[in-house]
Amino acid sequence: MRFFKEAATGMGSYPKAVSFISTHRLWWYVIIPAIINLLIFFALGTLLWEFSGMISRWLIDITGVDTLTGTLGTILEWLMAILVKLISFLLYFKFYRYTILLLSAPALALIAEKTQEILTGQSHPFQVKQLIHDIFRGLAITLKNLFLELLLTIPLYLLAFIPLITPFAGLLVLCIESYFVGFSMIDYRNEFRRLSASQSRALIRHHRGLAIGNGLAFNLLLIIPFAGVLLAPPLAVVAAGLAANQLIDAAEEIQVKH
Repeated sequence: MRFFKEAATGMGSYPKAVSFISTHRLWWYVIIPAIINLLIFFALGTLLWEFSGMISRWLIDITGVDTLTGTLGTILEWLMAILVKLISFLLYFKFYRYTILLLSAPALALIAEKTQEILTGQSHPFQVKQLIHDIFRGLAITLKNLFLELLLTIPLYLLAFIPLITPFAGLLVLCIESYFVGFSMIDYRNEFRRLSASQSRALIRHHRGLAIGNGLAFNLLLIIPFAGVLLAPPLAVVAAGLAANQLIDAAEEIQVKH
């Protein structure tokens, strides 16, 4: 039950994030990552569209589908092109998320830090050494998460071609992807608390429901044209901070009392 309660808290914290940003006038912190996200979205989308077109034409050439005449040849060409575009679309959103996490990391870290400063009343003095440490820490965590996600989801993508397994494989892929997105967002909060990478990973694993709920809402926001791309990452990092403080801090207080 705790898992589902935490997942609901993770998703439900997004409206609270909007209210929090408005109340504390943090929209300027949202604009910078929003612009970066938009540029990344269109740049990657354009590159992948061109690349998928090249791949589909190459497959059509080597399979000889273009030599078939009549309706059958046309249908096969269309099916091959659609299949390549679909696979490219799935890969696009997977790598788009990680590109955002890598390139938008400084901007997302800034809004996460501001959120925690408001919530806790604490602040950390700026130090170049700490900044460099945080950048490499975040890079290492993101790359490790990407490797683990690919390791877990690639077999599921292959299993998804089996009709009876398709719905279950798709659901598992969504949960895994949501977990790693939520992991990255909660880690910004943990970074502010000066948790090590191993401590952060252990804490988030203990609160998997929270990570999945945050990441699931993030993925659903991406479906909304334009607005989702602009607002999903900054909203996700604020929502993660609010929800993590609510659940994790409360759990720590209970442990202290006992």
